[in-house]
Amino acid sequence: MGVEGVWPYVLPFPLDEESRRAIWGVLTSRVGLSILRSLPIKGRVYQRDLIAALPYSNKSIITLLKRMVSAGLLREGFDWVGVRRGRRVRVRWYEPTPLGRWLALFLRPPTEVPRDVATAALRELFQLYMFSVAEACRRLGVNLGDLGSSLSEVLIREVIRSSPRVSPRVVVCGCVALDIYGRLEEFPRFGECVYVEEVGVCQGGMGANVAVALSRLGVPTAFMGRVGCDPAAAIALRSLCENGVDVSAVVASEAETPRTIILIDGEGRRKLFSIASPDAALSPTSIEEVNLEALKTCQMVYLGEFFVEVASKVAEVAEEAGKTVVYRPGNPYLKLGVDRLSSVLRHVDMFILNHIGWGSLQESSARRLKSPRDLLRYGVEVVVLTLGEGGCRVYKGGHTMEFPVPRRIKERFRAVDTTGAGDSFTSGLIKGMLDGWSLEDAVTLGQLASAITCSRMGSSTSLPTLDEVLRAGEELGISFPKGGVRK
Repeated sequence: MGVEGVWPYVLPFPLDEESRRAIWGVLTSRVGLSILRSLPIKGRVYQRDLIAALPYSNKSIITLLKRMVSAGLLREGFDWVGVRRGRRVRVRWYEPTPLGRWLALFLRPPTEVPRDVATAALRELFQLYMFSVAEACRRLGVNLGDLGSSLSEVLIREVIRSSPRVSPRVVVCGCVALDIYGRLEEFPRFGECVYVEEVGVCQGGMGANVAVALSRLGVPTAFMGRVGCDPAAAIALRSLCENGVDVSAVVASEAETPRTIILIDGEGRRKLFSIASPDAALSPTSIEEVNLEALKTCQMVYLGEFFVEVASKVAEVAEEAGKTVVYRPGNPYLKLGVDRLSSVLRHVDMFILNHIGWGSLQESSARRLKSPRDLLRYGVEVVVLTLGEGGCRVYKGGHTMEFPVPRRIKERFRAVDTTGAGDSFTSGLIKGMLDGWSLEDAVTLGQLASAITCSRMGSSTSLPTLDEVLRAGEELGISFPKGGVRK
């Protein structure tokens, strides 16, 4: 029998034989089943109300209620309700114990159980079984931590299975990570220990950030990547799903999901530390872990932090399918040098890198690169070099185009955290390209989205929606083509 054919409740039974017999006596009695069906999931029920509602004798109902109390299914007590003939009057009440609540839920169709009740009941059951599992591990000499990975794997695979399904305009191939933000007065000197206040945890990773940013800008997006079966992956994937990103093609593995520590000092300066084991889930390890068919159904493929061997094959398949390929691999890959990346670049339409990455690429390349325009020799049609507050420079054919950040954008938004700035800019640029905008309009959209992102703390949590960007444009007197209708 498959999972679909199993009732979605688990019934814990006590070890005490007398209690089990009492419970079976309730479950095999029509009166007992009727009482269970009449019990409130939360709160109390009065004995007199049960007697009035059920078509059985007072004696039968009271006998079963006593049996349910002795079996640990109900708690009982009294409420004083007034005075009659000079004597105080009390009424007997009952309320289900956690076990009684589970039996009552068992007799109800899942569709009749309120969400908050189901959540509370599942939490109770989970804690109950975790204590039982811990006790079993103690008795059998099994390390409880060894079972934790099994729970994480179930959670991760369920998140992937229940992912939103979209017909993507863009398929994003990249890395997903967990960003941990910390604040400190000043960065420590060598050998010095300082206190760091943790101020936030959110989904990160360049590729995953781009997927979220595109989705918030109204672009149906799917994400492909590799994660571990750990709490970091659960947080990150849940964020992607909550933002409408299709993660059904994500590969779950036994590797560890990367984490990034982002430290910000009292002057707003930041330092980033990526923490990953040697076998971290940075990228699919082979082309067999990539859903190549999904690449053929979109308009554009964004290629981020995939291993070069996998990235080159993805780019080749996307090019053969007539898709626009945008490549933005990040600094660690740029340090491999242009010759190492050439197998990818020959299939790429647009290559995006920042000025720091450009310096790394120059230093690491055996062939001398004088200008980003030299990258066009490798088959790339357009090179976009981002310059932070200086805007960006675009190289296409024999032309070099400068796009400084408009002064009114700089004056309107003060940068407090530049994490995710490049992801937001790239997503705005892609949004404009998909909608057929001019290069200037697409770049301006990206610059405005990036400025909004930099004015907030966090990476994925700071990425703006299309409505926010368009509204900011209106306030600043920046007009976009009609294709940028608010959604």
